[in-house]
Amino acid sequence: MMKTEQLTYIGSFSVDSGQAMVGDPCYLDSWEPWNSEVDNFDEHTTKAGEYGYLGACGVTLKEGYGVLGNGSAVAFTTGYGDGYYPVYAEFNEDGRIVKVVIQFEGDDE
Repeated sequence: MMKTEQLTYIGSFSVDSGQAMVGDPCYLDSWEPWNSEVDNFDEHTTKAGEYGYLGACGVTLKEGYGVLGNGSAVAFTTGYGDGYYPVYAEFNEDGRIVKVVIQFEGDDE
């Protein structure tokens, strides 16, 4: 059970592939998107860790998480698959975000 008293809700995001990713948006120009007309999903095993959709699938299906593109992002499973997940932040005394928490499981409080 997650305690959210010291956390501030900052938004939610949708998941349709059972995985999520954290990374700097400035690197998105080098992201390799999924192209269903060209890509074969079975290639995810050989592309694990590459900075793209198949690379993310490769690491999350193998270990549940992993680094993409030599540090451009970290991908991970959402635990329970698709959904709409809340994101919380902890702020320090200067008002800067020092922790981000994504809640993939409901709070039973």
